[in-house]
Amino acid sequence: MTAAAARRPASSVRGPGADRAVPAADPAPRGRPAPADRPVVVGILLALFVLSIAVTAWRHPDGVVVSRDPGYAPMPVMLLLVPALAAMALTAQLPRGRGAAELSVRRGSALRAETAVLLGLVLAFPLLVPLLPTGEDYVLVKAALFLLVPSVVLALSARRRGASVMIRRPEVGAAVIALPALVLGVLSTVGPFSSGGPASWPRLEVLLIAATATAITAGLGEELIYRRFLQTRLEALLGPWTGLLLASLLFGLMHVLSHGGGAWWESAAQVIALQGTTGIALGLMWRRWRRLWVCVLAHVLLNGLGVLLHLLGLLG
Repeated sequence: MTAAAARRPASSVRGPGADRAVPAADPAPRGRPAPADRPVVVGILLALFVLSIAVTAWRHPDGVVVSRDPGYAPMPVMLLLVPALAAMALTAQLPRGRGAAELSVRRGSALRAETAVLLGLVLAFPLLVPLLPTGEDYVLVKAALFLLVPSVVLALSARRRGASVMIRRPEVGAAVIALPALVLGVLSTVGPFSSGGPASWPRLEVLLIAATATAITAGLGEELIYRRFLQTRLEALLGPWTGLLLASLLFGLMHVLSHGGGAWWESAAQVIALQGTTGIALGLMWRRWRRLWVCVLAHVLLNGLGVLLHLLGLLG
């Protein structure tokens, strides 16, 4: 190894979407820092989440059924929020690591254009869902809009002049930062805060295919576009808390057709209150440590731990 190679940072590589990630111990990357939040905007976004929780609790005094599949019982809204709130509290208490998770803007015009494309993709998805004739189309469209298209667009944007955003990642142990993901997934699936499970399960081969597709398109795809791509850029444009809350709001609204019920405003309030709050927990993990695998682990557990326990029961 040459002396120059030895001095080269080992993790100074391009991540998904060509956002460049560097260790927090390295000198600050070139570019201007992300702006500070506007307290009024953060207050409005927080008030929207609180209002959505209050409206959902008021409209569903006997509890919310979180899935349209048969077998799920109504659960009080505040109990359903406990896993996300616990994950947030744990994330805030665990060590941040050595260094800070900072963003640096290198190409402002490219950053704004990339953000516009990402917003178009996440807004287009719920509009396209009612037009899809089969479940297979749903999976393919989601994979295209959340995985393929944004990755290609951002890679092409960075090809000539480099990444628009530089991400500094603190040095922290993997075992430590995995704890909030485990808490979120386990509490949401097992115990008094669980949203329940289906009354019956599909055939084994169908279940395995569906679980794999969900892990790829939801566990990986949603975390990639909402946290790694969109939240990062919204933070770089609007401030850390504004970007986190706005990305979480859009993440919640993405579920309005699959999890909502009743009038449109009632459905919107419900998904903001439940899925949006979960998005805040996931976004907080991303903002604090800048490790996508933590968010993916949490999301996969949220969607798949029940399936895993069912499969273990079959083996038993």
